[in-house]
Amino acid sequence: MSTAVTGRRASDQTSPMRRPTLLVLPRQGGGEIRLDSRAPDIAFVTVTPRMAQVLLAERNLHNRRMVPLARARHAKAMQDRRFLTTGDTLKFGHHPDYAWALTIDGQHRLAAIVDADRSFTMGIAVGINFEAQQYTDTGRARKVHETLALNGEQNALKLETITRWVYRLQHEGTVRKHRGGRDSLSGYEVADFIDANPMLRDCVSVSRSTYRRFKTAVSLPTLGCVWWHIAQADPTYPALADEFFARITDGTGLTAHDPVYLLRERIHAMATQKVAARPTPHQQFCLLIEVFNAWLENRTMRRLPSVPADCPLPAVSSKAAIVRS
Repeated sequence: MSTAVTGRRASDQTSPMRRPTLLVLPRQGGGEIRLDSRAPDIAFVTVTPRMAQVLLAERNLHNRRMVPLARARHAKAMQDRRFLTTGDTLKFGHHPDYAWALTIDGQHRLAAIVDADRSFTMGIAVGINFEAQQYTDTGRARKVHETLALNGEQNALKLETITRWVYRLQHEGTVRKHRGGRDSLSGYEVADFIDANPMLRDCVSVSRSTYRRFKTAVSLPTLGCVWWHIAQADPTYPALADEFFARITDGTGLTAHDPVYLLRERIHAMATQKVAARPTPHQQFCLLIEVFNAWLENRTMRRLPSVPADCPLPAVSSKAAIVRS
């Protein structure tokens, strides 16, 4: 590959820079595309890790700060062979302070190619007005639940939310909102987890109905984690989870010492409290599982057990499975 013959602006002799490489890139199907072209041009190019390193080092000189999570998600998708050629381009244009074209858009994809150590074919657009950088990536990103809805999923937003919480329950043993916002699951990983666990759709349906009846006193993802935790205990337990949720929402025929009655009273009391004063999702989860176990074993209670903030996740009673066997 040839190299550029100019450094910084010809008029600027005070701070010379290394001449950039990769002036010419091979087009897919033959021919070349010149990164430093002043005329707009687009081509598909197989970008290798070495090419990506050079482009980042010598062409990514005027860009926003890189986001580690976005870089990691792209790299994981590449390693999992789930990174597709979508038509989105790496964009290059001439900044007024430089005689060669700089990266306008695509630094995270380039960094991911380096991290994944894989080559990928993608579009490269050159000759772009550098002012386009201020308008790039300013549109609204497509949400994961919107993709799920396009794929025919019902209650897509709630399905995505409960899926993320259930994933953390299974892999991290926690029922807590992810610190700092969203977790690291990408869209295709959410979809794959749903496909591998189709019972999540039933989980959403039951939890959504219960959530409405409780007037948001217990969060939807907490209810989803409770249903899932019970349903995963034994092949026959999904029906028990459904029955338990029906009991705690219906409430008919309960005595004062029935654990379900006490739970309903507690939930109605929580509905009158401010959100900050309520037990945490982790505490609510532990309490509901303890009440399920007592209900399944036909135990009575005079009062509900206290649940400390650091309470370990309780196991689901195996009584029904033992009786069946």
